[in-house]
This record gives sequence, C-alpha cells and structure tokens, in this order.
Amino acid sequence: MEMQKTLVFKWTVSKGRETYGYNICSLWINGQKVTSCNGGGYDMQGTCFGDYIANNYQDRLQNLNANYGSNDKTKGFYGLIISKEGKRLNKYKSGAKVRLDGACGFDSIRQIAEKIGLKLEYIHGSKSGNIYTLEDLKK
Repeated sequence: MEMQKTLVFKWTVSKGRETYGYNICSLWINGQKVTSCNGGGYDMQGTCFGDYIANNYQDRLQNLNANYGSNDKTKGFYGLIISKEGKRLNKYKSGAKVRLDGACGFDSIRQIAEKIGLKLEYIHGSKSGNIYTLEDLKK
C-alpha cells in the first residue's frame, strides 16, 4: 500500500505585473508544488485539487459518469466533465477527455476522489493554508 501523501494548500498574493494583488492558491504534495491557480470568485482550493486528480488518476475517472447540474445524484458526479470534439458526454467514450471543474466546489471534488479510491483527511488549517493527508486505497 502506498504511503500517505501530505497535501498543503498555500495561499499567497501575486506580485506579478499583470496579476498584482490576485490571490494565489498552490497545491504542494510532499513538498513539491504540483498545481496552482489565481484570481478569485470561485473555489480555488477545489480547482487545484481537481487539477491534481485529473492529471494523475485519468484512468479511474473514465469509469465515472458526469452530472451537469441535475439534482439527481444517481446520474453522476457534479464537477466531472467528459468531452469529445467539443461536445459534453455523460459517459466516457474512447478519445474523450475527462477533467474536473474544481470551481464546482471542493466537496464535489472530494466526493469524486473518494469514489475512485482516494481517502482525504483534514489535518490543520490557518489563514495561510490547509493541510490534508491523501491515501490511495487501491494501491
């Protein structure tokens, strides 16, 4: 079984010329930065976590169905987007792309992670960031 990974979501403020003053959320795993996003007005922590899951567990995500806003949770997962040639699909088809829209909320991404065999546990939080552990239960 794979060791637990430590996920640290760090919050900073951009000093860049084009993005000065923008909030930045970065995801660090075991001390290495794996993804980040900036701006605001959406769930930035959910976006970073969703990007990480989509980049590293694509094969597992292909087994899930998408739900594009229906209240019927049996249809699939909110925040999971499957597309092929610009068209949204409810189920994966060969050649399609699966991504996670973390702006739909951290909790939506957490539910998807749990469904594909990942256990996320909250450890600590402060205004500068949040710490979680992530364990892959399928390894």
